[in-house]
Amino acid sequence: MTNEIAIAGAVTFRPRFDNVSRDCERLMEHVVELAHQGRLERQEGKSLFDLYLRDAERRLIDAYFARELYEEIETHYCFTFEIAFGWPHPDMRSDLEKLVSAGQGQRAIRIWRNYLALIKHHYWELIAARSRGFEKAPHLHESEAEQRAEWERWTGRVPEYKADLLAMIDVAEECFARAGASSAQIARLAAERDEVAVEERRRPSGKVDPRKIDEDVFWEIVGLPGADGLGGQVEQLVERLAGFKAAPIKSFDTLLQEKSALAYREDIWALAYLMNDGCSDDDFEGFRYWLLLQGREVFEAVLIDPDAFPVSRFDGKAGSTMDLRLAPMQAFEMRQGKALSRKAVKLPDIDLAEFDETELANRFPRVSLELARTR
Repeated sequence: MTNEIAIAGAVTFRPRFDNVSRDCERLMEHVVELAHQGRLERQEGKSLFDLYLRDAERRLIDAYFARELYEEIETHYCFTFEIAFGWPHPDMRSDLEKLVSAGQGQRAIRIWRNYLALIKHHYWELIAARSRGFEKAPHLHESEAEQRAEWERWTGRVPEYKADLLAMIDVAEECFARAGASSAQIARLAAERDEVAVEERRRPSGKVDPRKIDEDVFWEIVGLPGADGLGGQVEQLVERLAGFKAAPIKSFDTLLQEKSALAYREDIWALAYLMNDGCSDDDFEGFRYWLLLQGREVFEAVLIDPDAFPVSRFDGKAGSTMDLRLAPMQAFEMRQGKALSRKAVKLPDIDLAEFDETELANRFPRVSLELARTR
C-alpha cells in the first residue's frame, strides 16, 4: 500500500497515517493550495470537493482500513457528520458494514448512535416548532407573510423527515443485530423508533430528582463509569440527567461547556498534541470531553499539572466521547418533549500552535517517559 494518494494526474498527497481527521484536514489544505497555484482544473458548477476531495478522501479511508486503524475511522465519522436531515452517505454505510465484518461492531453501533442522535435532535426541533405554531420574528427582514410561508414549508415536511428517520432506524437496527448489540442497546433503539413514530418523546419514568445541579452533582453525574466503555458511560449519563427537572438540565449544560472551556488552554492543547501525535481542533474538543469523563479528581489534577495526565487510561482518540456534547440536549428533550435552547459559552482566545518532540518532552517529562514505555 503506497503512502501516496493521487489527486489529479501527477499531483499526489502523502498522508502520515497518524490521525485520519488530521490527514483529511491536510488533504483539504493541500487541494486548496494546489487550486490557488493553478495546478488543478476547475469546472463551472462543481466544487473542489466534488472534483478532487471526495475520491481522494475515499481512498484515504480505505488506506486506514487496510492498516486496521479502526479507532481513527470511528473518530473520523464522529467528527464529520453534517448536522442536517438526510440519509448517511453510502460510503458511511459501507464502512459501518466493514467495521462489523472486522469484528468492530461496537464502533459501528457508536457511529450509528451518534449519527441518529444528531438527526433526531433536529427532528424534535422541527416537531417543537410545529407544536408552538407560527411566531413572527421581529429581527428578520422578511415580512410576516414571507416568514409564515417559510415556517409552513419547513414544518410541512415533518412526514418526509419522519419517514426517512424511521427508515434509518430500521437500517441501524439491522446493523446492530449483525454487530452483536446487547439486548439493552436493541431495546433502546426500538423505544426511540416508537417515539419517532408517534411524534412524542418518551418521558422519564420514576421519581424526579429534586436536586439542583451544582459542582458536586455535576461530577456525580459525569464521573460514573459505564458498563459498555465510554460510549455506554455517555448513554447512562443521558438517562441519569433526564431524571432531573428542566432547569437543572440547563445548569448541567452550562457547567459542561464551562468545564470544557476551562481546559481550553495552550498547555492542555500541547498535552493533547503529545498524546495524539498532533492535534486538530476536533481532536482537542474530543480530548477535553475525554478528560471530563474521567471524573473530577483526574480532570482537576490535570488542570493543575498537565504532566499528571493518566497515560495508562488513554487508549486512543476516543471518538465516542464527542457524544457528551449532545447529552444535555438529549436529556432535555426526554424530560420536556422539546429542544433545549442552548446558550453557548465563549472559549478563551489562545494560540494553538504545533510542537516538536523535544519541546513536548521537556514540558511533560513524566508523560513522555510513560509514552515511550508503552509505544
